[in-house]
Amino acid sequence: MKRIAFTVWLTVVSMMVMATHLPDVEGTVVDEQGQPLEFVNVVLLSEGDSAFVQGATTDATGHFLIKTPENHGVLKVTSVGYKTTFANTHTFGGRVVLKDDAKMLQEVTVKGSLPKTKLMGNSMVTAIQGTVLEKSGSAKEMLSKVPGMTLKGDALEVLGKGTPIYYINGRKMQNADELTRLRSEEIKEVEVITNPGAQYDATVTAVVRIKTIRRQGNGFGFDLTANSQNDLRYGYWDGSSTLNMRYRYKAFELFGMMNGWKHDQMNDSAPHQWSYYRSGDQLTGIDQNTRLLNHWTGKGLGWNVGFNLQLAENHTVGMRIEQHKNYDSGYDAWQKTYMTKMIVGKPDSKEETNNVTEEQLHEHYPYNWEGNAFYNGKVGKLNIDLNIDFLTNKKEENGDIQESVNLENNTMTSDSKTTNQMFADKLVLGYPVWKGMLQVGSEMSRVTRRSFYQITMDGVPTTDSKVKENSIAAFVEYACQIPKVGSVSAGLRYEHVGFDYKDRINNDNSLERYTNDLFPSFSWANQWGAVQTSLSYSMKTQRPNYWMLNEAVIYINPYSLQTGDPKLKNAKTHSIGANARWKWLNLMANYERTDDALTQWSYIYNDKGVILVKNRNLDVPVRSVSVFLTASPTWGCYSPSWTVGMQKFDMKQTLADPREASGVRTVHYNRPLFVANLNNVFRLPHKWQLESYLYFQRKGDYMNFRLTNNICNLGFVVQKCWLKNDALCLRVTVDDVLQRTRQKVNMDCGYYTLNQNSAQSNHRLNISLRYSFNASGSKYKGTGAGKEAAGRMAQ
Repeated sequence: MKRIAFTVWLTVVSMMVMATHLPDVEGTVVDEQGQPLEFVNVVLLSEGDSAFVQGATTDATGHFLIKTPENHGVLKVTSVGYKTTFANTHTFGGRVVLKDDAKMLQEVTVKGSLPKTKLMGNSMVTAIQGTVLEKSGSAKEMLSKVPGMTLKGDALEVLGKGTPIYYINGRKMQNADELTRLRSEEIKEVEVITNPGAQYDATVTAVVRIKTIRRQGNGFGFDLTANSQNDLRYGYWDGSSTLNMRYRYKAFELFGMMNGWKHDQMNDSAPHQWSYYRSGDQLTGIDQNTRLLNHWTGKGLGWNVGFNLQLAENHTVGMRIEQHKNYDSGYDAWQKTYMTKMIVGKPDSKEETNNVTEEQLHEHYPYNWEGNAFYNGKVGKLNIDLNIDFLTNKKEENGDIQESVNLENNTMTSDSKTTNQMFADKLVLGYPVWKGMLQVGSEMSRVTRRSFYQITMDGVPTTDSKVKENSIAAFVEYACQIPKVGSVSAGLRYEHVGFDYKDRINNDNSLERYTNDLFPSFSWANQWGAVQTSLSYSMKTQRPNYWMLNEAVIYINPYSLQTGDPKLKNAKTHSIGANARWKWLNLMANYERTDDALTQWSYIYNDKGVILVKNRNLDVPVRSVSVFLTASPTWGCYSPSWTVGMQKFDMKQTLADPREASGVRTVHYNRPLFVANLNNVFRLPHKWQLESYLYFQRKGDYMNFRLTNNICNLGFVVQKCWLKNDALCLRVTVDDVLQRTRQKVNMDCGYYTLNQNSAQSNHRLNISLRYSFNASGSKYKGTGAGKEAAGRMAQ
């Protein structure tokens, strides 16, 4: 590892030395209020014939740097929404002020017709401020309308890439509730990265970076949001209130948040299971038909406090600490199962069992803390970004189970304890080299997790395990703008992970393992007239969550147990993506191949119909291709955002099946999933806004799961705002009007088959009211570290 770090350092130093002899043109681009402008195009033209010499794009601070032997000429500065400006390199003084394009701004205000999305390498940057998207309620509601993203059920996904990680002003978002607390009015732009480069953990398949509006001014400000969510199917109610406060004085900012919530939700499912096993010449089949109701309840309170201090023009430090408390959390479960067991071909061997189970599970969180500290600065031309993160929490669960089998009663109790500790740091250095920016960095995390579980049930052993995982990563990435070629970026990430699993009861189950991997990435983007294009490649991995590695046998219900496997391997994925954009049309395509893919599998646990649910690595590669077309025009007061496309997996499995004469059979998963996501927004006079949305997914295959029904989610929104700058805003939403979001899934393991019919109620009435006073966006610049490890501790 020391040799690798030394080699990277020598490379950086040598490239810096090579670049120092070149003259350059450097400066900052700001708007009329003096605010830095990002993604502004700056082109150097020769004085004689106005020929193109070199170009650059401004960063988050408005800074640009053009390295060229010819450092005199005319600068042409352009950005959407601003008038094109020309400046002489000898007289512009290092600062260019762009003036608003009054005509375009008028269109934004009245019609909302400002182009919202542009391609930037392997990402799509969508402007929110000044468009119809800025009045979309919460950040979560707004993100579902951003090109490249969709809302599936209650979860946001990047098209074809799955669940992303989020950054808000450079700080990694740890709690998904932040997307419901953050308002769309506070957001300046959203960047969707479909093939993250070397600076991101190799497990990250998609990134969404949210940048809030940078407001100026001293004093106190706050915003208060109250939200009520009513389940129209079962009659339950969820509620939350969030208070954000901030105080600014010159270069110092103090901020804090308090959030209280109540959760009450019902899930209705009907799993139907078949399992077969052979004993000698006899084939026995077990048929289980179940009805399961789960009722989750909980209350919680969260808060955070932090500060941000700009020590000098190019030096900023900050710290943030957050705590979450859960009260009265848990669930009540009722299950009724009718089981038939019979030797195939012998009807007189039929055995019938009726089972009714009631379970109460209580959750307790003695503590749950997390924090971040950062330094963001610039020394000469060297950019420095340092983040330090910590996380510590404890979860306790106690269950009471009342079980009746053929009228014979049985009582059981369960006890579970889980503690997590994580410390991580990440350093990124950036330096302008030749025609672009070179970044090198390292990331380290240290994780300790202890799990204990016991249940008073025969045949299920008590488990007590401890996991230690230490990882270190080093990366290098270079991005530049080459004339007539386009924007090019290439990176390489090295990761060393040490995993130590200790079974504190049976040391024979303990193990240690170490992995060393290299993950390359590449992207290219160029513009051909009005068409923007990009290509990207990356290699990623998926590591099992820590609960997947725990060998504890967890009781789910009388016929289902769950356990992990510390011998699970990491999955590896090669991904190739292509993107093209013309005006308001965007085409995305992606191809992936995954080896050792992680999935869920079921095994026959005993001859009484009990199934053991376990994660495993697939022994065949999983291939997938996805294509999505998005249209986001604006016609007067009407702004639709329509996405249609498909994702197709291709995988063959040979399954052990005792019903077959050969003992095996082959299953092919290749049915495409067709998707349509249609969002419509109408901006009306007097600050009224009407919205409708429709999400449709056709049945098809997803990896080794078969989705056997179509899903349709139709919803409507009415919004009305009052006061200056829309300080008071009421938003009313009706979700899943047709109540067609029930999902049916088939899982085939050969000797075991499951048909799962589940319906988590999405038929809801949401009412939210927001008031803002002297609102100002946060200056917090922490980017976070160790996020992949923290995410794997989520369960």
